[in-house]
Amino acid sequence: MSSNSQLSSHSSTALKELDLYEGGWQKMLMAVDVDRNIQIRYKKHGNPFACGFYSVREDRTIPRQIDQVGGNEHTVIALSLGAHFRAFPMHLFIRRAINIRRAIERLFLRSPETRVVIKTENTSDMERDFEKLSDFHGFVQYSILNSIFRGLNVGVVDAWDITTAFASNNMHPSPTVIENEINLFLTLIC
Repeated sequence: MSSNSQLSSHSSTALKELDLYEGGWQKMLMAVDVDRNIQIRYKKHGNPFACGFYSVREDRTIPRQIDQVGGNEHTVIALSLGAHFRAFPMHLFIRRAINIRRAIERLFLRSPETRVVIKTENTSDMERDFEKLSDFHGFVQYSILNSIFRGLNVGVVDAWDITTAFASNNMHPSPTVIENEINLFLTLIC
């Protein structure tokens, strides 16, 4: 048995999902490993949605979630934003990114040793809604993110660069691309 399969089989038994009794597909998910004192919280993207039903009942903005984190040397915050903003006016994306930066600055005042990693968006296919969802808009957002977070002590998983290098052109890339993005993320936090 390889070390990777041992790790994944051990992790799957140690990491237990908790039911937070939230509804909807945008609910917060949580898993814990009590033996290793690990807590993982995951939330799918919030507003704006490019399609589908959206309920504000369980919504939490990224800045509000960051403001609720005490932080310490064992805390890692990873976030990604981009693709679902392509269909909306650019000022909404800029405002969201600036508000996230301000929340990270407040976090670093409370806990400068907390690690924050930002994943940029993947390149996309060019088969539908080209005018609204093309990589032109994605590249503008990518450039804005780089500008807004410049000078802040955050790690960056440059998914735009990775998916470009793999010639992926798929908003939901192949497992090989995702593996490379995860490896870079782990390099930044370990």
